[in-house]
Amino acid sequence: MKRITLPLLFLTAMTLILAVTAQAQQTDNEKVLARVNGEVITERELDQLIAQQMQGQAEIPPAQRQQFLDEIINLMLLAQAGEEASLDADPALQAQINNHRRTALAQAFVRNLTVAEPVAEEALRERYEAEYTAEPPIEYRARHILVSEREQAIGIIERLQQGEEFETLAQRFSQDGSAERGGDLGWFARGDMVAPFSEAVVAMDIGETSEAPVETRFGWHVIRLDDTRETEAPAFEQVAGELRMRLINERIQEELESLRDEADINYRVDWARP
Repeated sequence: MKRITLPLLFLTAMTLILAVTAQAQQTDNEKVLARVNGEVITERELDQLIAQQMQGQAEIPPAQRQQFLDEIINLMLLAQAGEEASLDADPALQAQINNHRRTALAQAFVRNLTVAEPVAEEALRERYEAEYTAEPPIEYRARHILVSEREQAIGIIERLQQGEEFETLAQRFSQDGSAERGGDLGWFARGDMVAPFSEAVVAMDIGETSEAPVETRFGWHVIRLDDTRETEAPAFEQVAGELRMRLINERIQEELESLRDEADINYRVDWARP
């Protein structure tokens, strides 16, 4: 779907750092800034936290760096107290720590995937020609219902076929911000959406609802195309950045689909049907 920037709460970021590095030992090239009851805080950890909280700004006054370091020390003391009280044995907390670790590793893998092979200028030009000059650009207006399980999406399609209102089901079941608008995504160009979603929309007639769930990395979509309109093609320089992100997103999607194809995934979905 449309690109979304997710804010990181300070406590979440700090908890992640502690969860991943709590047992880490000092290495030869790591500068230790503090020791808290024997547990180290490295310069790398401090720099990473500052970059997260300052939106990439690395150079800050020494007094402000000291404030960030004090925050890490305070949180480390609280974490150690929680561990001393055996709170780390709580299954809910373990689940939270596991999710934070998975998120950090997944984000690192995606970053590595995007920088390992930069998008070439030639590829950008080819995509621009294909999307903006071959024929008049089209914008689409559609609604969707996003759920996490295919079986649930199938159940929603069956309810739509039985006459229930798309908007009502979207408000009840859709798992993204468009739910309160009855699934309305507004006007968008083909490239604004991830490939599987946009390909499904382009193939639909106005007023048509997808007969089968459409899978993207966000989940499973039930889609209804409400309208289309022609627009003027923008200059290449105006959309080069968007095209680059689009090609990167497609690369990520392809990698994810390959990983899913190769993975051994087993789970029950009988609970997912609405």
